Order: sequence, then C-alpha cells, then structure tokens
Amino acid sequence: MRKTALTALFVLGFAVPGYAATQQDVDRLFQAMRVEDVVDIMRQEGMNYAGTLAEEMLPDGATKRWEAAVGRIYDTESMRKGLESRFAESVADEDLSEVIDFFESDLGKRVVDLEISAREALLDPAIEDASRDNFERMVENADERLEQVGEYIDANDLVEANVAGALNSNFAFLQGLADGGARGAEMSEEEMLATIWQQEEDVRTETRVWLYSYLLMAYAPLDESDLDKYIEMSRSQAGRAMNRALFDGFDPMFTAISSALGQEIARIGSDQEL
Repeated sequence: MRKTALTALFVLGFAVPGYAATQQDVDRLFQAMRVEDVVDIMRQEGMNYAGTLAEEMLPDGATKRWEAAVGRIYDTESMRKGLESRFAESVADEDLSEVIDFFESDLGKRVVDLEISAREALLDPAIEDASRDNFERMVENADERLEQVGEYIDANDLVEANVAGALNSNFAFLQGLADGGARGAEMSEEEMLATIWQQEEDVRTETRVWLYSYLLMAYAPLDESDLDKYIEMSRSQAGRAMNRALFDGFDPMFTAISSALGQEIARIGSDQEL
C-alpha cells in the first residue's frame, strides 16, 4: 500500500534564516511536480490494496459496503489538501527557488513525466512483475546503472524513510482494528509494537526491491548526466528541505488512511460474522 517514492525524496534539510516560502512557491512546485496526478495514482494503488485486504480479512470479501467505505477513505481532495498543508508548514522558512527552477526546467518536467508514467504502469501486476524481473537480471549482470540509481536512493534516504513510514502505517492499522473492536485484535500497545518490529526486515527487503524495480524502469530513458543532475539537486539544501517536507506530508496521510482501514475492517467484519 505504501509506495511513496514518486518524486517523494525524504531526507532532512535545514532552514534558511530570513526566507519564507510563500503559498505561491508551494503551488508552483506542486504544479511542476504534478502532485494531483501523484495523489490520483496513490488512490488507485490504495483501492487495489484495499481489495486484496478485504479478500484476506473479511468473510464476504470486497462487498459494495467495503468499496464505498474505501472510496471515502481514499478521498483525493482530502489527501491533497492534507499533504499541501503539512508541506507548506514544513517549508515555511525554506528557499524553494532551486527545486522550483529544476522541476520547471525541461529536464525536471521529463523526470516527473517519467516517474508518473512508470508509476501508472506499475498498476498493472504484469508490468510490476516484469520490473522486478528486470531488477533481478541487472543485479545478476552487475549492471552499472544499479550504482547510479543506488546513489539516488541513498541521497534521498528513500529506503529508511519508506520503511519508517510503512511501519508507522502498519501500527496504525493494528490500532484501527483494536479501536473498531475486531475479534482477535485485543493487543496491548507493547504487543502491537512487537508485532510491527517483527516485520521490519521483510518491509525493508520489499521496499528496496520495489524502489529499485520502479526507479530503474522510470529512469531508463535518462542518460547518465541527466540523472546525475537530478541527484545533485536532491543533495542540495533546497532538495533536502523539499524531501523532508514531502515526508512530513505523506506519513500522516498514510497513517490516517491505515487507521481508517483498520477500523472499517473491524466494523464490517463484526457485522458479517453476526
């Protein structure tokens, strides 16, 4: 469910004294990064995940009631507004001019288009499987592109940021189950945390595989110098500030969604068992 690598570069940044990012700055950046399209894709990913979740956890599977509830939970307007609000708060003292210039440039536009096209393509399970097979072949052949994509991932701390976010979301889901009164979900917070930490290694492995599979496919048309420019921008103070702000926006969004899904699973599951 939690796949946030799409132009979501999550690393720590530092404030720039004397500068205040305006709402116009945020609007320009979000437009250049096609954030509305990103959120639309995340909604579709979430809807797909919710269908699988229902088949695994609800006696009657993905009923119309479940689908209606999921549609309300994955409300794109609420998702976008929450992301934008938290992002704006996080970059209030930052100079975003460098990242705005990058994403409004020809290269920046191409990067965003490639990322979004690849993310849309991965909605097809067959294409996702093919991207993973491609990653495995490149590992076996020690392809040089792996190192450069690895630099991008490391520069933006994408593995650690996404792992932390996924574990937070999983914890919120368990809390949602408990809050909704799901049978068998009567765990203390300590037991929930223990369960979540047991998942860390698997989550880290899955995150790494997904990131490499996705990014290798997305950036395949970019030549080495163009990808180096993107990595350089990501390592800049403005790039790191943007990454941190995106993480500040995405993490609460996914946590709230996971909690709501857990609560709805509990309510519908209890009703179906009566």
